[in-house]
Amino acid sequence: MSKTEECGRPESQLPSSERRATLARLAGLCGLVLSADAMAAMAAPSARQAGLLDADALALTGVLAQLIIPRTATPGAADVGAHRTISHLLRVAMPPSQQSQFMAGLARIDAVARAKGGKRFAALAPGRQIELLHALDEGRTPFNGEDQRFFVQLKSFTAFAYYTSEAGATRELAYLPVPGGFKGNVPLKQVGRNWSL
Repeated sequence: MSKTEECGRPESQLPSSERRATLARLAGLCGLVLSADAMAAMAAPSARQAGLLDADALALTGVLAQLIIPRTATPGAADVGAHRTISHLLRVAMPPSQQSQFMAGLARIDAVARAKGGKRFAALAPGRQIELLHALDEGRTPFNGEDQRFFVQLKSFTAFAYYTSEAGATRELAYLPVPGGFKGNVPLKQVGRNWSL
């Protein structure tokens, strides 16, 4: 029985859950053994692609990332989607306790911004945003040492997300996929003495 006959509609019109189930059955018929990770990916691909941060937290992280690595002759951190990468990393690589600490750090920045300027951080003037980030970076009032540690972590995540992006790796950094390249059949007199290990 074809997939069309089985479900009564062409494969392209099957809901994604039916397509995944069909692929799993097909793999079983072919004698393929699927790992638990592969089965989980097939079961919930949208959940695996989603990040931890909700829309407001993601937007705030984007503003902060763009202030950390602003647009110059090359794109800024938010331009390359560093905030979405951070959201994904938080969900897949951080334990719940550290996820909560990160969310609390974002909430703290917004709370201080509201207390000092009556607006959320993202709505403040750029100069005021930078003033608050300098205070945060130095752990000065109204921020404290815990806020400062959060900001160090955010800067680290931002740098990682930016420099592993295509723009960060190829336009900001000099990308050399194979250092030195390969040269075969080089006469020994051009190289000089061989090195012993």
